[in-house]
Amino acid sequence: MKKWPPKAYGWYHNACKMFDYPAGPYGQPLRALIAKDDTVLDLGCGIGAASIMLSPWCGKIIAMDQDESALSHLAANMQDLNIHNIEILHDSWPSKTSINKADVIIALHVQKAMRSFSNVKSVFESAKKGGFIASQAPVSEQDEPFRELKEALGIQPNFEKCDNACYIKGALEALGANVTCEKKVYDFGQPLDTMEEVFQFISWQLSADFTVDDTATKTIKKFTDLYSKKTDDKYLVPLKRHCCAISFVKA
Repeated sequence: MKKWPPKAYGWYHNACKMFDYPAGPYGQPLRALIAKDDTVLDLGCGIGAASIMLSPWCGKIIAMDQDESALSHLAANMQDLNIHNIEILHDSWPSKTSINKADVIIALHVQKAMRSFSNVKSVFESAKKGGFIASQAPVSEQDEPFRELKEALGIQPNFEKCDNACYIKGALEALGANVTCEKKVYDFGQPLDTMEEVFQFISWQLSADFTVDDTATKTIKKFTDLYSKKTDDKYLVPLKRHCCAISFVKA
């Protein structure tokens, strides 16, 4: 997991606002799962975009993440928005602390948490009613982000990367859940203030696969115009997210 630089929390907040995330791609299936008095556990909540969206729909949210900076961002947003039904929990999954079962568990793009049967089983057993998991889906070679830049830097393509959505679906079915899975593709680009931030954002996106040294810096800066466009007084790095949206209900 790549470390988030301090600016990334604000970047992500702005992207969620611009592209109506997560309500746009996931609002309908989540609304179908959640009732007014439910307790919802948001695994890997990050800055809490989903927790804040869900807070009017249910009785209580438990927002869990291991990133203290992200949780601080959530706490500040809760105060600004006068939200009182979100409980913040600094922890990772499976939880090291004892938490009561939630009615519904959601995990949006929490890559590490769903890569073993035991972790998927923990989600299934801890959810009274069901849950929702969004996982990265494979993309075509043409749709891989920053493809030309990766080629110039000698980074191996990862357009076939998948976060085990089929495995997660199969594991939940084996545990007795009724499962639906839908492929979703949606815009989720990054608004930025300056071309320097465009460079910083692209460098960060590559940092999981590559060490950005002085030579790489020069190469990346040559591509910033290709991967950004001017929008009013700001810049946008257009990106699409490809995912598998998995809903499950306990039989």
